[in-house]
Amino acid sequence: MMEQLISVNDLTIAYPMADGEIFRALKRISIDIHRGQVVGVVGESGAGKSTIGKAALGLLDENAVIETGDVSLGGNSISGLSESEFTPIRGKRIGYIYQNPMTALNPVLTIGEQLLETIETHTDKKGKSARAYAIELLEHAEVTEAEDRLSKYPHQLSGGLCQRMVFAIAICARPDLIIADEPTTALDVTVQKAVLDTLKKLAKQDNIAIILITHDMGVVAEICDYVYVLRYGGMVEHGPTKQILTQPKKDYSRELMAAIPRIDKKLARFAVPGGMSKTGNRQRALDFLLDREERSAIAKGEPLLSVRNLSKTFVTPANVVSAAKEFKAVDNISFDVISGETMGIVGESGSGKSTVGRMILGLHTPDEGYQLTYHGKDLPVAKSRAERLELSKSLQCIFQDPYSSLNPRMTAGENITHAIKAHGIIGRTAAHELAGNLMELVGLQRGNVRKMPHALSGGERQRIGIARALSFRPDFLFCDEPTSALDVTVQAELLNLMKDLQEALGLTMLFVSHDLAVVRQMCDRVMVMKSGQVVEIGDCDKVLVNPDNPYTQGLLKVMPRFSFDEAR
Repeated sequence: MMEQLISVNDLTIAYPMADGEIFRALKRISIDIHRGQVVGVVGESGAGKSTIGKAALGLLDENAVIETGDVSLGGNSISGLSESEFTPIRGKRIGYIYQNPMTALNPVLTIGEQLLETIETHTDKKGKSARAYAIELLEHAEVTEAEDRLSKYPHQLSGGLCQRMVFAIAICARPDLIIADEPTTALDVTVQKAVLDTLKKLAKQDNIAIILITHDMGVVAEICDYVYVLRYGGMVEHGPTKQILTQPKKDYSRELMAAIPRIDKKLARFAVPGGMSKTGNRQRALDFLLDREERSAIAKGEPLLSVRNLSKTFVTPANVVSAAKEFKAVDNISFDVISGETMGIVGESGSGKSTVGRMILGLHTPDEGYQLTYHGKDLPVAKSRAERLELSKSLQCIFQDPYSSLNPRMTAGENITHAIKAHGIIGRTAAHELAGNLMELVGLQRGNVRKMPHALSGGERQRIGIARALSFRPDFLFCDEPTSALDVTVQAELLNLMKDLQEALGLTMLFVSHDLAVVRQMCDRVMVMKSGQVVEIGDCDKVLVNPDNPYTQGLLKVMPRFSFDEAR
């Protein structure tokens, strides 16, 4: 029998609120993890999943109160330890892989400085030995040009690469327990498989216990031995992975299964609530959004956006250590986005997906020799500033991280309408009413206009981002991994919403995602990119079911899968 390593015993964690109410993030939760075991903790946003990890690491907020129970490591309670007593536990005995690598990494230190500091603190390796070990860890995490990456800062790397750096830091001391909080959220399927294979290897060969906090049921099916399902801080059910995924006993667990996007066939809608609000203010919001000037007569079925010979080269400046280096992020690609369609872009981290969108939006300047035609006009050389501004307003973006894309000092309502007030699209008096109408359109309570972003869940913040993008009355939306940070039910609700909005407003969308199943459900056509080039393009039903290119075939082969036939 496997040795028990960590126990969460009847744990209740409460947060006193300013109005005198008590919010209980966890309610009498008990979880046991044995050495060499991979335990999945699943549930929607706000279920209390991450609170378990914070409790194990002693990282609860200062106002948190442990009302009942404790957390034990190796038979000893660690819930009451001081900060100094936790220092030798964090990193050495318990490693943590954070969901958002850009907030987990220090922006003013290079990757090498951060990794080497952890290695020298928690292992006996120093100097050249520590550096060699750092390179070995990065190569283990499928990081190309590992030695060169050590000199890079986090902002110089893609989100997927940064997540691999966080992974390397977490495992460097070979801890007894790894808490992986949505570790594959920002990763493409090839790197995701490498990370999951490494976690499985650590569990089996090094006898390391792993708590996997995730919303991806494919990942759960791939790696977990046992699963706990949480909701609103309470335990819904738990059991062996196959039992929970294929024969759940509770309605909520069955709802989670129904929200999983499928790769085998396309559905009209996800079997969860979600979509445009049906309140009376919905029509007012739609009337505002549909009251836009006719920018050109692009018929449905004709290209709204044409991209020809698009390239982007980034140059790393020379320094005392190395000469200047060039990196071709996008290499001479051409494609059309048809009016009224959703076009998907997929590919591994660093393939150039997001760079393409940023060049279309004018956030990056392409290399010479390209042509961007939008609404029948040459986008880069619009005839006047007013024309360029009008075209720019028509092109909007929904960002990957719904928290960092919102101004934390503005209310939700101000975030929605600040830019359109600045552009003179709407007056200050009407802006508050419009913010409330748009909130209801995207499925939020009207009273949320007064809340700050930190007071909203990830799904709610992403709805605010959608409302803000819509406020410009766009024709074209660039969606950059818009649901990758969301749990499976919230993701399904938002995808239903985006389908409804596209139909009601006639939107054209360019949809970037590393989740092939989400692309299958959302997109009409898909473009597959590798190393800055297009390797395959065509209808989703063809490319994501029976692809011609070996690279696309490889992507489909390594993606984690959940058997819907067994679940029925």
